[in-house]
Amino acid sequence: MVHALEKIHSLIAPGGVLLDIHPSGQPASIEVRIGSRVTPAGWLHETDDYVEYGWADEALARVIESGLFAVERTGAFEFVTHAATILELRDFLAEGWEDASIDDITVARVDELFSTPERDKEVILRESIKIARLKRMTNAEC
Repeated sequence: MVHALEKIHSLIAPGGVLLDIHPSGQPASIEVRIGSRVTPAGWLHETDDYVEYGWADEALARVIESGLFAVERTGAFEFVTHAATILELRDFLAEGWEDASIDDITVARVDELFSTPERDKEVILRESIKIARLKRMTNAEC
């Protein structure tokens, strides 16, 4: 990852910016909304235990320490995915999140919560996302 960031540095004009956006590495929560009430149901699991997000943090720290980039701003936000059912959420994850899984306990909890007669309900996946604006430093500044 450091090599990729070094390559990006060479492609950005001096004084230009790099926006880094990646998950925080915290497991995404799964909730059920029924009407206006939201109930926690479980967590999304990744087979690799979210290691790549720690690697991304380490790579960014290395290029900042080396002087290639300087942090201008950092922040965090939630990325929220809404699904009509747990099956729809699983199908969505299968399309682009190959190492994600929802355990049987969470599926059973969602099914239990969905067994109510109310019609206004959905499954919600909440991911914690980091964002940083990094300024490309010039060779004289490095």
